Formats: sequence, C-alpha cells, structure tokens
Amino acid sequence: MGQIQGSTQDVLIDVTGGTSWVKLVCLRSSSVNTSMDATNEQTNCGVLTSVSEPLMSVDFDAICETDPASLSAISYEELLNAMVAKTLVNVKVQNPVSTGTSAGSVYYHQFKGYITDLTLNQSTTEFINFSGTIQSTGALDTSV
Repeated sequence: MGQIQGSTQDVLIDVTGGTSWVKLVCLRSSSVNTSMDATNEQTNCGVLTSVSEPLMSVDFDAICETDPASLSAISYEELLNAMVAKTLVNVKVQNPVSTGTSAGSVYYHQFKGYITDLTLNQSTTEFINFSGTIQSTGALDTSV
C-alpha cells in the first residue's frame, strides 16, 4: 500500500478560461469539497428524497511569492484580478501519481468556477499568505 505525499499535490488554475494550467503559488494546504443539497418530503408513500446537482469547491492557503512567474505559478494578484473581474476560471486537482503503488487511488476533479473568497493575511512573525475559495458552476468532471 502506498500513500501520496501532500507536497506533491498541486491545485492547477487557468484564469483565462482555457487549458493553460498553472499551479497555485507556494501552496500550503488545500481541500476539495463536493456536496449536494438534499430535500426530504414526508408522504403517505414514505419519505421521498431529492438531491440537487453536485457542487464542488476548492479551499486553498498559500504563501505570497515576490516572483511567481519564475516558478510558473499563479499569484495572489492574478487571483484578485480574476475575482474582481468576475472571471470564470478553470480548476483542476488530480492524483500526482496515478500509476504504480497509487493506481488504486486515482482521483480527478475539474470544474469551471468563480473565486468567491480571497483573504490576504500578514503577521510580523510569518510570511505574507493568502487563502481563498473557488466555487464551481456548471458540470463537474471527475473522469480520468
């Protein structure tokens, strides 16, 4: 059995809406969240449950970098500009090693979405960092 080291996992974003994937700069942590709303209704036939279309979001936390272009990475500034412009961005998170020992844990998430939250944090004892959320809209792609 093999595990996947978190440091090998990138969040890839394209702020142009195409497929020019660029990794999120100096990523510290991220989470992919998938959810659906459910509605229950009591009837004389029993409880009937209906579910909404699934939604996906990515929460991230990263360190600001003075020269993100040298790392081929997307910066806080680019994300902020995309958010203010209400740009539909593409997001992709996938297993960085989908062969060998991790073949049984293949995962793939891709969606178009909007940056709905972006926070810049600073402290006198830490590097300046930022966190945010990208919320899906439309179809989700989970096929490898």
